[in-house]
Amino acid sequence: MKVKQTLSNYVMVELDHENDTIKMKSGVELAIDTSYEPDKHVVRTGRVMALPSNINNKDNSLPWETELELKIGDRVVMYYLAVQNCLSKEHHRYIKENCMTAIFIKYHNIYAAIRGGKPIPINGFVLVEPIEDPAWMRMQKRAAMINLEIPDLRKLSKTHVAYGRIAYVGKPNKSYLDYDKSDMFVDVKPGDEIAMKKIRDIPVEYEYHAKLDGGRKLFRLQRHAILAVL
Repeated sequence: MKVKQTLSNYVMVELDHENDTIKMKSGVELAIDTSYEPDKHVVRTGRVMALPSNINNKDNSLPWETELELKIGDRVVMYYLAVQNCLSKEHHRYIKENCMTAIFIKYHNIYAAIRGGKPIPINGFVLVEPIEDPAWMRMQKRAAMINLEIPDLRKLSKTHVAYGRIAYVGKPNKSYLDYDKSDMFVDVKPGDEIAMKKIRDIPVEYEYHAKLDGGRKLFRLQRHAILAVL
């Protein structure tokens, strides 16, 4: 089925193949039971087949104001729960034809486009590679220079902060429905080390099926969720 244009901020995405196998380092593929913890095996990537003419937020149906950055043919990374909802019997926002499954997903549930193999964050997101606490690593380095061993007490710490290094940056959102949030004055670039709330260290992909950027672990968060640039 060919769709010329979608409406109401929906994007038509043809899903990639089912995540019912895992490829080992040896190249051998193993079949897995996706009925166990099905949320971890949801297909989170696909190809854009149709788009709305623009992103319209006049009815406040989106949590933020942004612009349409996707193009037909882009591969995209999506929020797994939104994909699950599209495929559910309750919502049934999908089309199946032969071996192809296409869903109609809201624009704001897409984290990034992939063009030429390179992730391009949208919807105000940045992609962040997790790192150790920079202060702790500096302390360890200084201690090693004088042959001093420092016990690792971080597991006993009650800190709720996680750390990361900016890998990919997208455009900031123009505004948010929640007036306490803003992307203004949060200027970050690839390579910057940041602090964020622990609850924000959410992987873009489940590790068994990670393919983005060679499969390395990446967190996704929006600018307003960055606590500090270190």
